Amino acid sequence: MDITTVAKLAGVSRATVSRYLNDGYVSDEKRRAIARVIKETGYIPSRQAKILRTGKTNLIGVIIPKINSASVSRMVAGLSSVFNESQYQMLLANTDNRENKEIDYLRVFTEKDRVDGIILVGTILTPEHERALKNLRIP
Repeated sequence: MDITTVAKLAGVSRATVSRYLNDGYVSDEKRRAIARVIKETGYIPSRQAKILRTGKTNLIGVIIPKINSASVSRMVAGLSSVFNESQYQMLLANTDNRENKEIDYLRVFTEKDRVDGIILVGTILTPEHERALKNLRIP
């Protein structure tokens, strides 16, 4: 199932389906037809296509020192609430307080533009961190 098939089944153009999926203007009648087809077919837009089109993943990498820490858990819960409200998702990385894992996650998260931003929780910035952070193309 792709956007062209959705368009054909809804009796609209591919561009109209694209506008619908991207919250652009679509008449109420066409909006209902597209919504019906999507519901009936279970169509899910391609995440990769959206990333290519917008340049955004809507993912934030969160690097934490200890997943079983009460304070870190509260912080992660708060971040999760904020991300949910703003249509972002969180990729969580637990380092077990190991600096080398923090550096590795910085690299992994930024390879192939996997995340739109990174949050380092409770990190002591070392020269190695600073070098890794300078090479990032994201906030």
